[in-house]
Amino acid sequence: PGLPNGVGGPFFWGFVAFSSGMHLFTQYLELRQLRKNYETKLPEEVKALGVGEQAFLDAQAYQKDRRCFSMVCSWANFAFNNLCLAVVTPAAWRFAVRTCGAENECKCTLLWMFLSSWIDKPLAVAESLYKNFVIEEKHGFNKMTCSLFFADLVKSELLSYALMGPLVPGLIKLVRWGGKRFYLYVWAASQTLMFGFMWIYPNFIQPLFNKFEPLHDEQLRDKIEALAAEEEFPLTNLFQVDGSKRSSHSNAYFFGFWKNKRIVIFDTLLTLDHEQILAVLCHELGHWKFGHITGNIAISSAHLMALFWSFGQVMYSGDTSKEIVHSFGYGNSGAVMLSLTTYSMLIAPVEQVLVLLMTLRTRANEFQADTFAAEKGRSKELASGLLKMSQENKGDLNPDWLYAWYHFSHPALVERLRALKAFEKKQ
Repeated sequence: PGLPNGVGGPFFWGFVAFSSGMHLFTQYLELRQLRKNYETKLPEEVKALGVGEQAFLDAQAYQKDRRCFSMVCSWANFAFNNLCLAVVTPAAWRFAVRTCGAENECKCTLLWMFLSSWIDKPLAVAESLYKNFVIEEKHGFNKMTCSLFFADLVKSELLSYALMGPLVPGLIKLVRWGGKRFYLYVWAASQTLMFGFMWIYPNFIQPLFNKFEPLHDEQLRDKIEALAAEEEFPLTNLFQVDGSKRSSHSNAYFFGFWKNKRIVIFDTLLTLDHEQILAVLCHELGHWKFGHITGNIAISSAHLMALFWSFGQVMYSGDTSKEIVHSFGYGNSGAVMLSLTTYSMLIAPVEQVLVLLMTLRTRANEFQADTFAAEKGRSKELASGLLKMSQENKGDLNPDWLYAWYHFSHPALVERLRALKAFEKKQ
C-alpha cells in the first residue's frame, strides 16, 4: 500500500513494522516493570540490605509515577512520530526545496532540519515541563525554576544552531568532495570533532549551565588527592558543581586527556560521608584503570567507520539508493542528509542489537569497577554509599529481571551489593 507523495514500498513499511514491533516490545517490558512497582511487600533481599519499608514504598511510588507518565509519552510520541514520518517531515522537505531551490542543497537541508526539530518541540517541552514540575516536584527532586528551565532551553537551542550551522554544510561538502571514498574523510573528521568536543564541552559548554568551583571541603580534597596519587591517576583539578540548582539527584565523573584529568563532584553527592565518597571515586578510577573509557571510544570509532562505509555502499548503489529515498516521500532527491537519515532508519535493527551488546558490556564494566574498589579495601564503604545514593535518588529497588536485562546500563543495586558481599566472603 502507498501513501501520498510516493510514501510506501518495502523499505518504508519494513521500517514501520520494525519500529512498531520494538515499541510494543518495550511497552511490554514497561508493563512488567510497572507491575513490580505496584508491589508493596518489601522483598526479603532488599530488607536484608537495611532498607526500611517506608523508604521502599517511597521509591516504588516515585518509579510508578515516572513509569506511568513515560508510557503515556511513549504512545503519544509513537503516534506523532509515525505521522511525521509519513506526512509532516516529507512536507517540510518539499517546503524547504520550494523556499531555497533544489540546487541549494545546504540551505535546503538546514531549513529542513530546523523545521523538523521544531515540529515536535511543543510536545517535547510539554512532556519535560510535566516531568520536572509535577513528577520530580512531587517526589522532592526538582529544584529548577521555570525561568531556569526556559533559559536552559534557549541556550540549548542557540548552541545547536551554532554547532549545526557549520557542521551540516561541512559534512555535505566533504561527502560530495570525497566521492566513493568519502567515508574515510568523514570518519577522520568525525574523530577529530569527537576529541575536540571532549575538550570543548566540559570547558566551555557545560559552564554555561552550571557553576564549577574548587571543592570546598579541604579535608575531603586532601583525601581524594591522596587516593589519586596512590593509584597514579593524573589528577590536575578537583571541582564541585551546583547540580542542586536543578535536581537533588547526585553524580560524579572525571574527564580530560592523558596526563590532565579532572574530577567533578555534584554538590548533592556531598551528603555521603568522606569514606563513601572515596569508595565511589575509587569505583570511577576502576573504569580508568581497566581502560573502559578508552575501550568505549575505540568501539565507537570502529562503529562510525562501519556506519559510514556501509552508508557509502548504499548511497552509491544507484537505483536502490533512489528507491529508498523515494519510499520515504522525498521524491528523487539525492541530498546527502536525506540519504543518511533514511539509511539510519533501515539499519535500526542492527543498531538495536549493538545497543544491547553495549549495555551488556557496560554492566560487566560496572561489576569490574566495583571489584576494583573492593580490592582496595573499600567494599563496605562502596556498598553503603551505593545504598544511600539509591535511597536518596529513590532508585528502583524491585526491578523485573527482563526489564533490567534489556534496559539497565548499571546492574541492579541488589546485584551489585550481592557481588560485593560475595567478594568479602572470598577474602
